[in-house]
Order: sequence, then C-alpha cells, then structure tokens
Amino acid sequence: MSIITLTTDFGIKDHFVAVAKGKLLSLMPNCQIIDVSHNVDFYNITNASYIINGVCDAFPKDTIHIVCVDAELYEVDSFVALHWNEQYFLAPNNGILGVLTEQYPADLIVELEVNANAKCAMDVFVQTASKISNGDKLENLGNVVAECVTFVDVKPIVSNDENSIRGTIVYEDHYGNAVINVSKRMFNDIGKGRNFRMSIGSRYKISRINNYYSDFNLEVKSLKDYEGDALLIFNELDFLQLSLYKSNPVKTGSVKSLLGLTYRDSVTIEFETKEQE
Repeated sequence: MSIITLTTDFGIKDHFVAVAKGKLLSLMPNCQIIDVSHNVDFYNITNASYIINGVCDAFPKDTIHIVCVDAELYEVDSFVALHWNEQYFLAPNNGILGVLTEQYPADLIVELEVNANAKCAMDVFVQTASKISNGDKLENLGNVVAECVTFVDVKPIVSNDENSIRGTIVYEDHYGNAVINVSKRMFNDIGKGRNFRMSIGSRYKISRINNYYSDFNLEVKSLKDYEGDALLIFNELDFLQLSLYKSNPVKTGSVKSLLGLTYRDSVTIEFETKEQE
C-alpha cells in the first residue's frame, strides 16, 4: 500500500482537495493519503519548502510526497520527481524542493513528461504517483537531469566581524509563532557561547533562549504572569523561533499583531564583543 502526502495552497473551502484525492483513489484504491497542509499561503514557495522539510523525516521509505503550490500547468517550465532520502517528491520545478537538495543531493531527479490529457498540475502528479506505486522506474517517467531549480530566497546574513546575524521571518504557524531562518547550528557557530541580544522595537530586548516554552524564572513571578511575554526558542526543526507565551492569534494576539513582525521582516541578533564584556 502506497503512502501519499499532499501539501497544497488549495485551501479547504472548495472541491480541489477532494478531486485530487478522488483521482488518486481511482488509480490506487488501496493508497493511504495523508494531508500535510492545504493552507500554505497562496503561491508561497518558501512556506511550502519549510513545511515539506518539516515532515519528510517522519515518513517511511517509498512515501510519495506531492507538493502542489504555485503550480499552474501552463506557467511552470517543468515538473520534477526526486528520489531523496529513500522517498519520492513530486513538485513544480520552481525551487520548492531546493530546501532538500541543499542539504544533500538527490539520488535521482527527473523532469516529468506531461501527458496531453493532463488538465492541471495535480493531474501530472497523480499520474506519476500511480506509475511509481505500480513499480515503474523513475528514470523511465521523464528526462533525467542533474539538478532541479534551487529557489534563492532570503538568507541569513552574518556580519563581517561575525558579531551579528540578520535573519528573516520565513514562516508563521497556527499559533502565531514566527520562524526565523537562523538555524541552531549557525547560531552556535557564530555566537560561540557569547551573550546576545535581539531587539524588537523599543519594548522588547530578548537575551536568552528558552529550553522549552514555559522555561521562565518562577522565583520572579508566576507562570500565569508570563503569559503574553516574548520569548525565543529553537523549534522542532532547530530554527530560531520568536513566540509569545500562551499566545492565541484569534483571542489575545500574536507576534504579528502585537509585535508588528510578520513574514519577510528582518531581525538582528547581536553578540557580545570583548569590549562589552
């Protein structure tokens, strides 16, 4: 039984997701379909990349991941299938899968043949998933290529003296947390254990990273009194994350509504220098 995951910007109001699942089940009645997300921000390649990078390690070998974001059939130059980390990834060749190949190369990359009967990009992916599930070799489904498009999005910038990192908010999750494109590895390599400060407007200056969300000094005030306070934490993907403790974007606010920071905004982390010690 094939496992197929779906990541799209289709939303859940319309019939698009149901149609995709119906087509998959028509060709593969016994497949197991897992919804990763259908609420990727419209056409947002960065969001889609972050999400697919976050889930792939959780699935068994030979899982087929379909990523259909910014995938208009007649606007995308090509569609690709990757065999990477013992799994298959199907996506438009617009850079979405670059987040994977930047970590280490794919075993195989194929530019897919587009059947004349395909009415949309999802048809290309459904047909390809069916062939993979039936045992067709990936190299027979299109043209083998050396690489796929790597989307060059905003990158964290390290100052020449290595005393600061300027990062960018690349994702906002369901809780209103803002993910910054600074990895734990980069933070530690540049910081080298030094004290640091990240300023958020005139109100907040954060100088520590919580080990977990409720990692506060309870000798100063109760945990309840910390609700709404800003904190930094490395999330489950080891990216720096700006959060408000016990935030609720609908009722109490979020990083975006209360701190004024949103997708593509920059933040600067400044490390203590010898002169400041």
